[in-house]
Amino acid sequence: MLDVALQGLSFRYDNGFALRDLSVTFPLSTHTAIVGPAGCGTTTLLRLIAGTLRPASGDIVIGQRRVTGLKPAHRPLLHLDASLEVPARWSVQHALVAAVRGRSLDRIDRHREYTYAAERWQLASLLERKIATLSATEQLRVRLARIELLRPAIVLADRLLERASPSERLLLADAIYRLFRVMGTTVISAPASRAELAFADGVVVLDEGRVVQQGNPASVFGEPAAEASAIATGETDAIPVVIRGNLVESVIGAWEVDSPPFQGEGVALVRPGDFHPAARGEESDLIFGVEEAGFVEGRWLARGYLSGGDVLRVELPADTNVHKGKVLALRYDPARFRLVARAAAERRTTGVPTDVVPPLSETR
Repeated sequence: MLDVALQGLSFRYDNGFALRDLSVTFPLSTHTAIVGPAGCGTTTLLRLIAGTLRPASGDIVIGQRRVTGLKPAHRPLLHLDASLEVPARWSVQHALVAAVRGRSLDRIDRHREYTYAAERWQLASLLERKIATLSATEQLRVRLARIELLRPAIVLADRLLERASPSERLLLADAIYRLFRVMGTTVISAPASRAELAFADGVVVLDEGRVVQQGNPASVFGEPAAEASAIATGETDAIPVVIRGNLVESVIGAWEVDSPPFQGEGVALVRPGDFHPAARGEESDLIFGVEEAGFVEGRWLARGYLSGGDVLRVELPADTNVHKGKVLALRYDPARFRLVARAAAERRTTGVPTDVVPPLSETR
């Protein structure tokens, strides 16, 4: 199989740069997820590798071959997004046969591969159906069967599972990424959900067209180097802070740190699990007013507003009495927060009260 290397790659739209001087290597036979905030350049990057866009500068190397100037059809890869690439009038059987014919197999082997793929992706009862009559999940199963039959060396997957139902997305992700690993395919993906990061070997975080962090998913989640990294890998809130000396000031309180990472304005990256209700008689660190809450995977995820309009999300035990307007005393360990400098903080936090209980008129 083949690796993919980007060397000083840049691309500019008419309204400005989308990617700036990217140098990244995607190792062979691994799955690398590209993540970041909306508009960070993930789709643009995949299109550059696929050849449907031409870079302003830099090179794309696949294996030992520079492919920057090659047409898409001449690149040894398969570029996929959420839409099916075969005509809607085709039958499922036609779509699968067209894929397996692209392989250099004899007739017996082609039939065996075709039959196995149809059974593996639960398509045996759909073979005579037209693509246009299938549900979004059924169409996705057809695509996955075609991928297995094509056996590409490199797959570029741009939100491939976006149209799958939430109940089936993880099962399909497990099946397809397991298949890629068995085939030794090099996968570069822009995931449709954070949950797909569990199937990636590496993560590249983009922000404003630049790489701000890369590593394995656990390291990026545990030690985000930028606000974009934290938000892309999990539920995260960025609380504005100001650091003066060893003192960190914020709308959720103030605390001291032994070795401040910067001075001046920045953000504290906090996750819902960093907070817990104060025990009876225990001193609280924060008074939190619930604006809305939902029950997710065996625990409450409550949302409230802080002074200045900042949002805080808090994870609460399943037996907590939660409703709109509920006021909770919370504790937190600021050592779990990640402090990141920001050149121009959106709001100043000095002098802002830490009491975030909403007025009584808003809770009735």
